[in-house]
Amino acid sequence: MKNNHTAENSEKSTIYIDGQDIPVVYTSDVIVAGGGSAGFAACLAAARNGVRTIIIEREFALGGILTSGLMSKIAIEPYMEGIPTEVMMRLGDQNMALPPKSFPGIHPVTKMTEIPVDPESAKKLLEDMVLETGEHALILYGTVVTGVIKDGDTIRGVIIENKNGRQIIKGTVFIDATGDGDLSVQAGASCKIGNEEDGLCSAPTLMFRIGNVDLDRLVQHFEKNPEDLPNQNVEDLRTALSGEPPKYAHIGRFQKTIKSAIEKENLSDWEKQVLTVRNGILMMNQPNPNQLLVNTTRIMVINAIEAKVISDAMIEGRKQCWFVYRFIKNHIMGFEKSYLMDTASILGIRETRRIVGDHIHTIEDFKSRRKYADAIVRNTDSVEYHNPKGEGTRMERYEEGEYEEISYSSILVKGLKNLMVIGRCFSADQLALSCNRSIGFCFSMGQAAGTAAALAVRDAAAIRDISISELQKKVYAQK
Repeated sequence: MKNNHTAENSEKSTIYIDGQDIPVVYTSDVIVAGGGSAGFAACLAAARNGVRTIIIEREFALGGILTSGLMSKIAIEPYMEGIPTEVMMRLGDQNMALPPKSFPGIHPVTKMTEIPVDPESAKKLLEDMVLETGEHALILYGTVVTGVIKDGDTIRGVIIENKNGRQIIKGTVFIDATGDGDLSVQAGASCKIGNEEDGLCSAPTLMFRIGNVDLDRLVQHFEKNPEDLPNQNVEDLRTALSGEPPKYAHIGRFQKTIKSAIEKENLSDWEKQVLTVRNGILMMNQPNPNQLLVNTTRIMVINAIEAKVISDAMIEGRKQCWFVYRFIKNHIMGFEKSYLMDTASILGIRETRRIVGDHIHTIEDFKSRRKYADAIVRNTDSVEYHNPKGEGTRMERYEEGEYEEISYSSILVKGLKNLMVIGRCFSADQLALSCNRSIGFCFSMGQAAGTAAALAVRDAAAIRDISISELQKKVYAQK
């Protein structure tokens, strides 16, 4: 792809750092570190607003937890206008979202609008959307940001590493969408991590998918064992799975079957824990027929910001996935001829570092449904804190018609003039983050950040001096 992100006009073609001349390989208006849902939307919004944008991603696909992480069921609402809605509708055009081309009503179990999507189709779509901006956007896969070049409180460039070794990209506005706040910390920003009691973060999960499931026989299992489907009607499940078109199906938790197996079989303590720590086994349907997504594993007592910890967690998560799958295949009707399709290639990390911004969004803001003059995103998601030490998930939901807002000041990194932070590392306390880290919300936050960055570049203004009213008109129709 042709691009205009060249280093030819740089004052220097190399910069001397730590005894090494490091080449300046690109200059750009906006640099986005991290290509998950937030980073993707930030890159797309900036490029669509006509500024040169580079997105740096360590994996080899955009989408993060949505794609590489297989969290292919999106909590998203019709008010999430712009990029979030466009992604869902374009996937629907391919029949790779359920239901296609429309938003369903709120699901009674979650009190959210839930839309299953196909992760492989999403990889291609997100990439296509960025490439459609032509020379305004450049994707760098297999690349990580390892340091920054600063002039006081202003970032001038990032140091990257990939197959070409150490290189430098210069830029004007920088957006940290790494999930762990890596760029912000490298730039000297303050951060918080974990809860106040012991510093532990919400427990992560490794997702997996099962193929060739006989959904009719699965419904028959629930007809024979209704206790395995608490708080749901079996006929409603049948309609969701087999309707024209199908809709999101919240399937499980198989607690009767699990209890019976624990009582009758010689299961180890580890096996018992895996089956019970998430209050059973939770599945969801997918756009392709006879496929189910399983969201059940829990890796406990870790903070996933160290390479060895993440490696061990992936190994443990994959072990749990295979055990859960074999249990399902052996105990539940409809899985007799099934197979484990895939386990996620990245860990489903719910939280690590939370970067300190100009404003810290708090659980008190959530409870009071706080509104802001500089609001950029509306949110109706729930508190969802996964116990890092054992069983249970803390949930606090909105009532219909209630919502909170996220302020622009909570994505501005405190103490740095040209750095924003978005996604699950934005400026919030632990519980407030837990209800503002869903994929749909991250799309919206990224859209706001990318648009703000483009306004700053267009007007040669600091990111704190852009027109908030213009930003809101572009990304937040509620205002």
